[in-house]
Amino acid sequence: MQADMQIEALMEAMHQALLTADYPALNSLSPQLDAALLNLSQPIEEKALLRLKRLAERNARSAGAAAKGVRAAIQRMKDVRQIASGMVTYDENGQRAKPSGQRTLSQRL
Repeated sequence: MQADMQIEALMEAMHQALLTADYPALNSLSPQLDAALLNLSQPIEEKALLRLKRLAERNARSAGAAAKGVRAAIQRMKDVRQIASGMVTYDENGQRAKPSGQRTLSQRL
């Protein structure tokens, strides 16, 4: 298999792994892609180079979206834990208030 075709196949596999959240597969595909890139001959056809560039850009967008999703899931888990602990307050606009460092108790006389 030509090096550019092997790179293309690996990039497609990485894209599928990103779409299915198969992060262990990404872990094994990354070194394979690095090795294939090292075997890429210097004079590469412009058409093949543009195709690989498009795939790389698509994968970068997909990886960014996956990272954003993971960060959102982490934040959601934090929110759920905070709600479960009963320590959630809301401000006058109905927005969740950040806990302040000082807590005061008021007593009625």
